[in-house]
Amino acid sequence: MATSTLRSQKKSIKIGVIANEFFELSIGRMGGFGWATRQVAKCFNTDPDLGIDVVFLSGDLRTSSDQPETLIHGSRLIARQRNQFEYARRIWSEGIDLLLAIDYRTNYRPLFRLLPRTPIIVWVRDPRPPEDIAKINTTRIPGQENIRPKGIDPIDCTSLAQVVKTSKWLRRSVQFATPAPFLADKVLGTYGVQPSEVSFLPNIIDLEPGEVIKSEKPTVAFLARLDPYKRPWLFVELARHFPDVEFIFLGQAHHRGEGAWEPDSLPDNVKLMGHVGEEKKIHLLSSAWVLVNTSIHEGLAVSFQEALKCETPILSCVNPESVVSRFGIYVGRWDGTGLEGMPKFVEGLTRLLKDKDLRTRLGKEGCEWVTENHNKSRFLTTFNNLCTNAGVSRRPCLKTSLKE
Repeated sequence: MATSTLRSQKKSIKIGVIANEFFELSIGRMGGFGWATRQVAKCFNTDPDLGIDVVFLSGDLRTSSDQPETLIHGSRLIARQRNQFEYARRIWSEGIDLLLAIDYRTNYRPLFRLLPRTPIIVWVRDPRPPEDIAKINTTRIPGQENIRPKGIDPIDCTSLAQVVKTSKWLRRSVQFATPAPFLADKVLGTYGVQPSEVSFLPNIIDLEPGEVIKSEKPTVAFLARLDPYKRPWLFVELARHFPDVEFIFLGQAHHRGEGAWEPDSLPDNVKLMGHVGEEKKIHLLSSAWVLVNTSIHEGLAVSFQEALKCETPILSCVNPESVVSRFGIYVGRWDGTGLEGMPKFVEGLTRLLKDKDLRTRLGKEGCEWVTENHNKSRFLTTFNNLCTNAGVSRRPCLKTSLKE
């Protein structure tokens, strides 16, 4: 049957993407969860032939009933309402076929209850079992050792187990997927449930840097929020050891006040760029010699993949999926302030800055890995399989488009 005939027979599949951030400065945090929502919307909104309609559903953002819907990344964002009956009617009127939860938070549950038969895909992005929570809890800001840093409080996600249990007798499909296979081992400890299968649903890394040209002067980049969880003070301290190297912060803080990190008394070779647009980000990552990551914990950081796509190797104290040890230098685990690990950071950066052949090889190999594994085509293949398992892919538009 012709493709056009298949599309005319069936309407598109409507997906409700649930998250608490949407990679939009005007409405909240700029983090990896929000980045994932944007990439999903971009994937389907720029390719209508895929037959997928995306609507964003906020777990925590609230609005009044007379406030117009927000349009971001080409999709409507439906916020929570105080009038629960009006909110329920609004959600029901959408006719959502499938829920894609960006990881899981307890404030997703009202949406799960409103749509008790709608299949769920949980895209596990940053699971934190007890051992990871214990490590994160050691985080301290230098000079504020007696103050608990903002943004490190644990989030209890074990209520997802009840959602799965209830869904079984409702005959609702709940599937789990992750952009990094190693995260599957963290599912039970984080959510209190052990799925029979965790699918590999890759990130869509669609940066196109073109010809990569590195800066003449050695430059290293930091791409993350400037919050205690990311320990940006280590990047500053590292800069003090390399006065002839330019250190660039890409990102801005979400938290303010006591328990937050304030970038003051910075060395002259440190630049604060704040949040930058995509074009500027690609240029800066492509020209950088090294990406430095100082976080106390990461899932599979999108910043790693974006840097590698720009042929920029990584220096880090976390090594998810062995990405850093394969395409950069892993300096080992350092808890607390992380300052005890500074000699290892200095040693690793010295090696990368001095050895151009090493930097080039690691960057190119990392680019090949990202290009092969984390692309739109592989995302769509897995997503189509998940739809089939959930019983919502009988509309042939999705299958047909994937073959084209």
